[in-house]
Amino acid sequence: MYEFQLANKVNNAIQDICSRFNFRKVTRILLKAGAMRKINPELTAFIFSSISEGTPAEGAIFSVMFVPTTFRCHSCGQMWTTESADFMCAFCGSRDVDLLTGLELSIDFVEVEG
Repeated sequence: MYEFQLANKVNNAIQDICSRFNFRKVTRILLKAGAMRKINPELTAFIFSSISEGTPAEGAIFSVMFVPTTFRCHSCGQMWTTESADFMCAFCGSRDVDLLTGLELSIDFVEVEG
């Protein structure tokens, strides 16, 4: 299950941050994820809440901010944002495109106490 692995890795990273900087309590976590990652934010948050029990992140608000999928076409120069994973220009139909955004995955924000 992808969401379990993701929640576990986030929890490990948060525990490492807390240990390194002596933070006692994490109150909020914001994960930035590209739309092509197809993350289920509710499921990930639910799993994270279970995994983080007994850690500084227990009870933290866990949310996901999605970054849209953006392409640029080499043939016509157009840029566009889409929910589709089709690597084809929405303007001229060329397949000579670059994926600019949509695969991001990072912990964007951690709010802590102490």
